[in-house]
Amino acid sequence: MSRSTPTSSERARTALHLLILVNVLVFAYRDTLRPELNIRRTYRIQDGNVRSMLLSAFYHVEPTHLFLNMIALYRYGSELFVKASSRKWQSVIVVVISYVACGIGAFWGIELLSRYHEYQWEQKIEDARDASKCTHWLCNSLNEALGEDVSSLFTNAFADLATSFNLADVKVSMWYYRVMYRIGASGVVYGWMGMRLLTSWMSPHHSRLDSFDYFFLIATLAHDLNESPISLEDLTMSVLLEGDGVDHAAHVMGAAFGMIWALVLILWERMTSFGSLGGRWRWWGSSRNGRRLGTRGEDEQRIYEQQQQQRRQNSRLLNRGSRAQQS
Repeated sequence: MSRSTPTSSERARTALHLLILVNVLVFAYRDTLRPELNIRRTYRIQDGNVRSMLLSAFYHVEPTHLFLNMIALYRYGSELFVKASSRKWQSVIVVVISYVACGIGAFWGIELLSRYHEYQWEQKIEDARDASKCTHWLCNSLNEALGEDVSSLFTNAFADLATSFNLADVKVSMWYYRVMYRIGASGVVYGWMGMRLLTSWMSPHHSRLDSFDYFFLIATLAHDLNESPISLEDLTMSVLLEGDGVDHAAHVMGAAFGMIWALVLILWERMTSFGSLGGRWRWWGSSRNGRRLGTRGEDEQRIYEQQQQQRRQNSRLLNRGSRAQQS
């Protein structure tokens, strides 16, 4: 009995299923394999590394969180890779690397946001020091007599202490934001959402999103951006503790990195000969002669899959005929 070779779309679907299976297995065995799958091994800004980022991208502690992430992962993964009209997008390697890249990219974005918080804090300290700088003639005389700005040593210390006291809630929140563990595949899901937005605009090998999908994705990203602690004024313990427990900033960073990653893949395919089927740009669903760009590639992919299906049917008929003759 002969076995047909799986199509590229079937391989992409298999890779998607394997990624979901890994998430389920990590969830199921996180207590059994506690030394290796301990939540303390997951990512946090203070001492995170690539290994902890990878574990966090597959780590869930609540079944609802896991279920919703896997549903969204399968939906956007199918549209990005399985249903693409290019075999390069249907590559198993592209599927897996896109998962890993978006997961790590979301955490890198969180680290950049934390560094921006530190920059904002330093700016507040500098502003407080400038405001408290002594300009009295006695200070100037003392500085001239000693040959250095001695008065600033005292005024800067006072400004630092006053700022830390007045903004103690923000300072504690900055520390808490760096030491909290971040888990779940939400960064990957939002990364693939960002990829789906960009491919709908620019890729000739992906279908155009409808109006409802655009509204849902943009409204979701706008909500996450509004809930993200972008500035220090948003980063307070009351906001962190009274929130919904969702890492909205990781969602936004994942979506931003997903758009960048999708652009990299589109450029990579455009510059390689294998991606020449529909090798034209598509801007906002532009078309030629009434047909969406990339339709040619989709037609050839559809014909290829129909031929493969016909071969499988012929193989089954031959096998049934040979068994009938033997009986």
